[in-house]
Amino acid sequence: MSQLPEALVTIFQRGFVIDSAGKERPLDSNISESEAGELFDAVLRLAPNNSLEVGLAHGISALAILGAIKVNGSGHHHIIDPFQSNYGRTGVLNIERNGYGLISSFYEKFPEEIIPSLPNIQFAFVDSSHLFDLTLMEFALIDKKLEVGGIIAFHDLWMPAIRTVVRYILGNRAYEIATELTSRSVDVSFPEKTNELCGRILAHLPGAERIFGMDILKPWSSYRLGNLIFLRKISDDRRDWRFHRSF
Repeated sequence: MSQLPEALVTIFQRGFVIDSAGKERPLDSNISESEAGELFDAVLRLAPNNSLEVGLAHGISALAILGAIKVNGSGHHHIIDPFQSNYGRTGVLNIERNGYGLISSFYEKFPEEIIPSLPNIQFAFVDSSHLFDLTLMEFALIDKKLEVGGIIAFHDLWMPAIRTVVRYILGNRAYEIATELTSRSVDVSFPEKTNELCGRILAHLPGAERIFGMDILKPWSSYRLGNLIFLRKISDDRRDWRFHRSF
């Protein structure tokens, strides 16, 4: 893992940020330091011309992404968060305080108001509402702008709603897990291993997908994922209008 920007390391060490009123706010709703490192390394490697982030909060993930863009020497990061005021504008302030204003654009609006007007992007990070329908909508909007070969990352895979979005994408859209960027989890309990074995057995039954849900045939634990996933767009959407695969 590459060295994170010093300002970001300092924030993790002290555990708080300063809001627009000059008050300390403890860190919450943010990615971990190790996840920040994964984002930083991914953007360094991808070197996107244009990137997008939905959900700013205290700006921790934004600082990781922008730090990598600065090292790369080119690129522009678009950030959307209609609720930045709820965080005392700490995210925007952290971006400005660290000199990233010229390589970023912040929109205090909803994704559907902004994404259609953005240029094509090569990288996106989604860490916003966490509701299934809204996250799926954000994916659909981003997919229209994400170039083939581009990466979209999702945070908080411990949440069933986000897992379901990822299941949908992998089952129904031309995306794959970017294994070179995504860390794998190896800790699987005995009950989870048992569920995985049962799922593999049931999957061989005729019409299994019509009888059992995919959460039974392919339990989430079988993906061996941590809390952050990077998905690569393989091709543009070419589905027949009748296409659907259970997820």
